[in-house]
This record gives sequence, C-alpha cells and structure tokens, in this order.
Amino acid sequence: MGMFDKIQKTAGKMGASISKTAGKVGSNAAVATQEQSELVSLRSQINVINQELEAAYVQIGRKYVDYVIASGEMPGIDVSDILKLIDPKLTKKQDLEKRIIELEKEIKSKDVMREKAAAEEAFLAEKVKLDRALGMDLLSQEEYDAKIASARKRVDNFEQIRRVEQQAEMGLITAEEKAAKLRALLE
Repeated sequence: MGMFDKIQKTAGKMGASISKTAGKVGSNAAVATQEQSELVSLRSQINVINQELEAAYVQIGRKYVDYVIASGEMPGIDVSDILKLIDPKLTKKQDLEKRIIELEKEIKSKDVMREKAAAEEAFLAEKVKLDRALGMDLLSQEEYDAKIASARKRVDNFEQIRRVEQQAEMGLITAEEKAAKLRALLE
C-alpha cells in the first residue's frame, strides 16, 4: 500500500506543477498579446500621421503648381501655413517611433526573462526527477551529482547559449560551430 501512496502523492505533485505551469503560460501569453497590440496601435498611429503628411505634401505641390501656372514664374511660394500643420505631426511621429523602439526593447527583454524562467523551470523539473531517482536508488550519488551539474550548466550558461543560438540564426556561425560551442558550454 505504501508504493501506491507514493505514486498517488507524486501524481498529485505533478498535477499541481502542470496546472501552475499552465497558469504561468496563460499569463505570459496574455501579457505578450497586450504588448503586441500596443505595438500594432503605435504603428497604426504612425501610418495615420504618414497619410496626413502625404496630404500636406500634395497641398504644397498644388500650391506651387497653381502659382507657377498663374504667374508664369517659378519663385518661392509661401507654404508656412502648411508647414505649421506638419511640424506637430512630424514631432508626434518621432515620439511614436521612439516609443516603438522602447516597446520592442521591453518586449525583447521580457522574452529573454521568460526564456530564462523556462530554463530554470526545466532545471527544477529535472532536479525533481533526479531526486526521485536518487531516493529510489536508481542513481548513485556520483551519477546524480554529474547529472545535476550538467542540468545546472544550461541555466548557468543561459546568456552564452542564447548568444550562440542567435549567431546561428543570423548565419554568423555554421551548424557545426554552433554544436561545438554548445557542447563546450554544456559539458
């Protein structure tokens, strides 16, 4: 009966862990969706401003052409009224573009934090599995220590591993170089 109780407790712990992880994933997805919708909104605002600027540029062109046709001359014309309308739009456009850059940096930073948290969670799950195996005498202490050290390296070298993966994605290193660098980091 003791074995059945252990299995039941282990299953209960796994179920709680899975539900906790699912809750975190759902929460992270909601935050990511909100950030992406804000980014889309900012880009949409820039598109509206660009359309308004294009309309102002067309007005300037029309004034110039009308003046040239009417006078037969090509001197400067007064478009200061249109420029006064354009200036705040250009300023707002620059502010929105800066905000987009900040938001993209923030999203990237949060993505990195989520990836690091996922690496930590994977390590903890591996540790629980190894602890159980050690407790059941399926692993010796030396094997346990070696496997824990190997699993811990993935978390400890998270930044370097991520950098190597990004280099490979960008085509800066070959697949063989990537594999060699990852092997060096994880062994």
